Amino acid sequence: MRFPSLLAACLFATSSASQSPIVHSKAGIFHGRHLPTFDQDVFLGIKFAPKPERFSPARLSDDAPLTHFNATRYGVDCTAYGSDTNTLVAGAWTTLGEDCLHLNIIRPKANERNESLPVLLWIYGGGWQQGATSDPRYNLSYVIQQSALNDKPVIGISINYRMAAFGFIYSKEVEETRNQNLGLRDQRLALKWVNKHISAFGGDPTKVTIWGESAGAYSVGDHINAYDGDTEGLFRAAIMESGGAVGAPLNGTDWYQHMYDNLTASVGCADSNDTLQCMRDVPYETIVPYGYLGLEWFHVIDGSFIPRYGQQSLVQGKFAKIPIIVGTNTDEGFGVNGVNTDEQAIEQLTHSKRWNVNATEAERILELYPNDPTVGAPYGWENRTWPQYGLQYKRYTSIATDLTMFAPRRLVAETMSNFVDNVYSYRWDAPKFNNTPTTIGINHFSEIPFVFGNPEQNITPLGNSTENIALSHLVGRMWTSFAYDLDPNDHGVSGIATWPQYGKSVSNFVFRADKSYIEEDDDREEGVAYINSLVR
Repeated sequence: MRFPSLLAACLFATSSASQSPIVHSKAGIFHGRHLPTFDQDVFLGIKFAPKPERFSPARLSDDAPLTHFNATRYGVDCTAYGSDTNTLVAGAWTTLGEDCLHLNIIRPKANERNESLPVLLWIYGGGWQQGATSDPRYNLSYVIQQSALNDKPVIGISINYRMAAFGFIYSKEVEETRNQNLGLRDQRLALKWVNKHISAFGGDPTKVTIWGESAGAYSVGDHINAYDGDTEGLFRAAIMESGGAVGAPLNGTDWYQHMYDNLTASVGCADSNDTLQCMRDVPYETIVPYGYLGLEWFHVIDGSFIPRYGQQSLVQGKFAKIPIIVGTNTDEGFGVNGVNTDEQAIEQLTHSKRWNVNATEAERILELYPNDPTVGAPYGWENRTWPQYGLQYKRYTSIATDLTMFAPRRLVAETMSNFVDNVYSYRWDAPKFNNTPTTIGINHFSEIPFVFGNPEQNITPLGNSTENIALSHLVGRMWTSFAYDLDPNDHGVSGIATWPQYGKSVSNFVFRADKSYIEEDDDREEGVAYINSLVR
C-alpha cells in the first residue's frame, strides 16, 4: 500500500473504520480514509477514465451510482521516464502502467458553514516525460491544512495524465488520425469529471482553480489557450509556477517523425501497413522501454486544443480571460553547460529542444545579453564565474532563463492584465534546503518543497528552519486564498507586504525566507522585450 508520505501512512494506520468517509455520487460510492491529524478526508485512486486504448483518446468513466469503490490508496501511475521516476519506483512510492487515469481528492473535514468549497487542482510537471500524483513531494494535505487554518477551506485534487510517447506521440501518421496531445486531453477529461461529480464531495464546480509547475504550468497555459479560450466552464482561475501560456516549443512533424520511425522500428512495426495500430497491438512490456527514445515529446499544434503558437493566441486575444498567479524562480536557466564562445552559444540557441530561435535572432540576443559575469545568471553572485561549466556559462544561463520562463511570464502577466484585474506575478528567491556550491542559484523546482510543505519527504527536503516553515505556510495560504476568493492577500499572516495586482503596479512579489518584498518588474527590459517580440 502506498501513501502520500510516511506521516500519512501512520495516520492511515491509526484511523478507525468508523471514521472512514463515504461519498455517494453518480460516479459511484467511494470509501475513503480519514486523516485525524489533519482532520481531512481523502479519496485516492478514483478512475476518471477507464484504461485507454494506447495512442488513442481516453473517455470519461461511466456513471456507476450503485457500485462501491475502495478509494483508500493511490492507483497505478502513468508510464514515465527519468530520475524522479526511478526514485519513486525504487522507494516503492509508485507502480507504473497504462491503466493510470486516476485522480485524488483531499477535503478538510471541518466545514461548519456547510458551504460548497472551491477546488484547487494540481497538474504535476516533469517535462511531460515523468511525474506522478503519488510523489510525496506533491502531498496536498499540508496545503489544504493551511487553507482550513486560514478559515478559507478548499478541496485539493491531483490528477494523472499520460506522458512521453504514451501521451504526446506525434508524426504524420498520428496527425492523420487526429490523436495528438493525448496527455493534455487526459487532463481536460479529468476536469470534466470534476465538473460533473465534485459537488458530491462538497466542492463547487464553478470555483475550480487549475494549478501546475513546469510542464504542469505549460499544461495550464494550454488549457487557457485551448479552443480559442473556451474554458467550457471547467475552471475559473489558474496558478502557473515556472511555465505558462507561452512555450514550450511547438515543433512540427519534421521534429518528431524520426522519433516515431525509431519507435516503430524498435518494436518491430516498421514494415507494417498501419504502424500506429501495430504499436497499439504490441505488448506493453515490448513498447515500454522505448517510450522515451531520443528527444523529448512535447505538445504540438493540432488546430483545436492547441490552435496556434501561444504567443499568437495572446497577441490575438484568443485565450481565456481569467484571474491568474504566474511566476518564475530567479535562476530558471541553471544547468546549461559547455558554452565557451559566441559560436557555441549561437549553435545551442538555434538547435535547442526548448525554444525556436534562428541565427539572426540568436545574434541579436547575444547583443542584448553581453558576456559580462556581473549581470549574468545565477544572479546575485557579482562577478564570480564557474569556468568548469563554460566560459560563457553565466551569459547563457541568463539567456536560457529569459527564453524559457522569465520573458514569457512577463508577457502573460502584461497581456492578461489588459482584460482581468486579478493578475499577480511573482519571483521565487528562496533556495532549496540542500543548496550547495554544485546546485547554485534559485533554480527550477526550488519553490516546490515550500509550496507543498511536506516535512516528511526527503527527496527534495524543505528543512526544519523556522524561516523555511514560515515561508511554506505563507505560500500555501496565498495559493489557497487565491483559489478561495481570487485574492492571495487574504492569508492571515501579519507583517507581509501587500501583493499588488499587476495591472495597477507592474511588479512582482518576491518570495524569500528572510523577508519577502515587492519589486518593480523591469529587469533585463530590452532583452525581455525582444524575446517577447518573437511571436511564434
